Amino acid sequence: MSITSAAYSEHFGFTSLDVETLLRAYGLEKNMPIVKQWYDGYCFGNTEVYNPWSVINYIDSCYHDKNALAKPYWSNTSSNSIVKNLVEHADLSVKQEIETLIEGKTITKPIHEDITYEDMDSTQDNLWNFLFFTGYLRKIREYQKGETIYMEMSIPNSEVRYIYKNTVLRRFEDQNQKKALEPLYESLLAGDTKAMADILSENLMETISFYDYQENYYHGFLTGLLKGMKNYVVLSNHESGMGRPDIIIKYPSIRGKAIIIEIKVAKSFQELDKKCKEALDQIHQQHYAVPLRQEGYAHILLYGVAFYKKDCMVIKEETSRPEH
Repeated sequence: MSITSAAYSEHFGFTSLDVETLLRAYGLEKNMPIVKQWYDGYCFGNTEVYNPWSVINYIDSCYHDKNALAKPYWSNTSSNSIVKNLVEHADLSVKQEIETLIEGKTITKPIHEDITYEDMDSTQDNLWNFLFFTGYLRKIREYQKGETIYMEMSIPNSEVRYIYKNTVLRRFEDQNQKKALEPLYESLLAGDTKAMADILSENLMETISFYDYQENYYHGFLTGLLKGMKNYVVLSNHESGMGRPDIIIKYPSIRGKAIIIEIKVAKSFQELDKKCKEALDQIHQQHYAVPLRQEGYAHILLYGVAFYKKDCMVIKEETSRPEH
């Protein structure tokens, strides 16, 4: 008996009727869309079920506070070691598949019900199997090709997507702490834009994006790399001039350098240069460097950084005169 079997499938979790009955009993009928978004999505046999542990915890929290927010209760009780294992051993193709899943799309993998925990690390396909059988993926459809059964799968709900996202973020933060990022810092201080772009692109290839390559994703990515820059203060979205530049880096003493970085996202590889120039124009138009000049910094580096998916371009200007 497994979760792919139709027999007793409704007993693996709460059915939709079970959840509606529970919510009605506590006067929480209006919360059904939230419960469905966060805790539904599991398919055992031919029955769609909810995570009973999370549903019970959510209803309990709402019993004490009608405005309680949905939380990832399952992630607070599980080690999530299988997801962590997948992320830590992910090659380029697996990273792309994880991105695909977090974006809400599907992947298709061969499914074997006869594997054991000893087999988990033997192949990447076995790891996907364990993610499916332990509830981190849900069945969309299945079909047989020759002697192999294939399963099209997706992330079941917001609770599990939260687990994937946070596991990925922690892995990236751990990697950053272990990496020698001095070449990036040296190129930044030296104004070596080619080296900067190469290093940033290389690091992007190793990350997993789940924000559809929006500016806030790149902003967090770059800030995360730069926060380990010793002897320099790194400020994110700090008010300066007539706005908030993406990143300001400055030496504690005005005898050192100050750096302003503005980030843009291009719609194509060919648009990278244009977006870099737009970033520099914004630095000037919003007078971002004026407060730094008023503090007494004589040497200020201005960077326009543009991203397109996993590619990056950097252009710079140096200023040693007051802006008006």
